[in-house]
Amino acid sequence: MTGRRSVAERALSLVNRGASGPQPPVRGPVDLRPPGGRGPLGSRWFNWAHYGVMVPNLPEPHRYFGVMAIVGTPEVSVFANDWAIATTPRDSATVVSSTAAMTDGGFGPYATSRDCEFAADGSVLRFGDDLIIESRHPEFTVRRTHPEVRVDLTLRATGQISRFFDVPGVYRHWSLLCEYEGTVGHAGEVQDVSGLCTLEYARGAGAHSVLPIGLASRAKLPARLFTYHVVNLDEDTQVLLSHVTGPRGIPLLRTAYLRSRDGWSVGYTTGCVLTVERYADAPHRTPDGRDMTLPARFRWRLSADGTELLLLECTAGGDWTYGLGAGYVGSFRFEGHHRGREVTGLGYAEYVDVR
Repeated sequence: MTGRRSVAERALSLVNRGASGPQPPVRGPVDLRPPGGRGPLGSRWFNWAHYGVMVPNLPEPHRYFGVMAIVGTPEVSVFANDWAIATTPRDSATVVSSTAAMTDGGFGPYATSRDCEFAADGSVLRFGDDLIIESRHPEFTVRRTHPEVRVDLTLRATGQISRFFDVPGVYRHWSLLCEYEGTVGHAGEVQDVSGLCTLEYARGAGAHSVLPIGLASRAKLPARLFTYHVVNLDEDTQVLLSHVTGPRGIPLLRTAYLRSRDGWSVGYTTGCVLTVERYADAPHRTPDGRDMTLPARFRWRLSADGTELLLLECTAGGDWTYGLGAGYVGSFRFEGHHRGREVTGLGYAEYVDVR
């Protein structure tokens, strides 16, 4: 598939203020508020939020560490986990948080009123006894407790931000480039780790903001394929790559965000192409009974003004963990080049296919 934009991509660009071009840095505290907040139809207008921490390129046996938490229910097909709703869609949260060393238990559903603690300003986010994220900008702490793995990280914001979406009053989604240091414990061994990661946040109004529960649950936005990858190209440079399609394979979003702790961040909404060269031999069976075929080998290519900026040849690590909405997270090994310089390492991947 070429990098030429579809009609749907062009339409989204008309309402999205945040996607392309240079991304101005942020210097002050970032917004991490949980769902809630007054909008056109009252104080429950913003009915869902997403919190993410993605750390690629960890040493074996971990390879990556990820947090993908959804509080509330955005009612998008690729993120729908209706089977895991314990009480009501508004009172639900799901979290996938794992490294490749975990053999089970990377996914957890929660009733927020019973299991979670969220400070009104987002400074404390607790999901059961499994995960806590605390914010004291520009520092954030992340503690993940699991029977097999314990992760303790301190993140420090660089100020470089990628604004995926900014639709005023409806949907905002950003990624903050962070430096991290801390420890990962497994099988009696504790490893010191450090490098670049990303802290992410989204908040939006969905069907449950305006419709009764039964009707809202049937009004899902029809995204069919979603994949998002985080790659540290070197100790200073990171790229974020995404590909989203709707019905009949129509591209909705194909973007790349390159940024560096040296002080720059640029978004590309054209010229980013994902090609899956080979899929895994056998599908994965999801908890709700869906067979999902995941990629085994794939390629990312980013070009601008006729020049190839980035080429990554990738091989999936086979360590997929369920819980990224209706799909999976895992690692992949990559090699290629960025602006003519060879790059290699381990990346972090999210992949959901509900076609």
